[in-house]
Amino acid sequence: MSRIIPEILDILVEFGKPLSSQEITDELKLRGIKLESRTIRYHLTKMEKMGLISRVANGKRVITEKGIEELRRKSVFERLGEFSERIEYNVYFCTFDLYSMRGTIPTNVAILDKKDFEKALNIVEDVSSSKILISNLIVFCDEGENIGGIDIPKGKFGIGVISNTIYDVIMRSAGVSMVAEFAGLLHYEKHKPKGIIELISYSGTTLSPGWLLINSGLTSVYEVVKTGNGDIITAIRSFSKYAVEIVKEELSLAKARGINGIISVSHPSDKSFSLPTGNRARLIVSAGLNYLAPLHECNLKLELRINEAFIEFKEFKPIEKFLK
Repeated sequence: MSRIIPEILDILVEFGKPLSSQEITDELKLRGIKLESRTIRYHLTKMEKMGLISRVANGKRVITEKGIEELRRKSVFERLGEFSERIEYNVYFCTFDLYSMRGTIPTNVAILDKKDFEKALNIVEDVSSSKILISNLIVFCDEGENIGGIDIPKGKFGIGVISNTIYDVIMRSAGVSMVAEFAGLLHYEKHKPKGIIELISYSGTTLSPGWLLINSGLTSVYEVVKTGNGDIITAIRSFSKYAVEIVKEELSLAKARGINGIISVSHPSDKSFSLPTGNRARLIVSAGLNYLAPLHECNLKLELRINEAFIEFKEFKPIEKFLK
């Protein structure tokens, strides 16, 4: 579909009323599309034949149901890579500082039924001591409250955990730009990572790749915690190979301050995880969603809001604080 057709559809939706060809032409000019009137009429005739628009009184045009559906599909394709853009937004606006341990953190939130509170708390407690987590710190939010801009509905409660995007925030402060490349499914045997068995590119999805892996039933984080065998979600970032030492220094400081979950920092020549080749270094980190994935694996009904909340670091507490 040419650019002109979705623009005309968008104009008809925006105005919400029948428009003449001249009115459409004038609006297109305001959008930087300057075409002769006869060219616009040609496209309108073509769109009528396609069933995207129809004529009404005085020869004016309105969008049809088919046209609305076509515009919706076009909008989805235009939003490809949207989730990676959300990561970039979070990196820019989060204020967390590793040295002061203050500021807002990108947060993943699970919203569950209150009837499942005890079971969910027990699962989270079981997972909290695992070394695969970025942090065992969490926030709880009750019905009617707000967690980082997300309202918790009546009959629900929320659990917030630190997103792995915290590493993008940390590295930005150190002057290192991270690029979100993939989410991977990393296989564990006897508590040791053995290899990545699935990869989803951030550039080809409007949804969180981590959410896709959880929702598809491919994770077994709870089994990794319990037995050391199973599959967890990893986030894979690339960065300049000349910044490897800077990244390692920041990761060392983060670990000393309780922020963990690092799987590997690899040079482009490192083939240990069989990732697509390139000339950039890579950071492989356990996804923040691994703290919440066991809730889904244990058949609890939950809504996941990924990287949609900014929460002050001081609000996060160890699970023990909520068990009293």
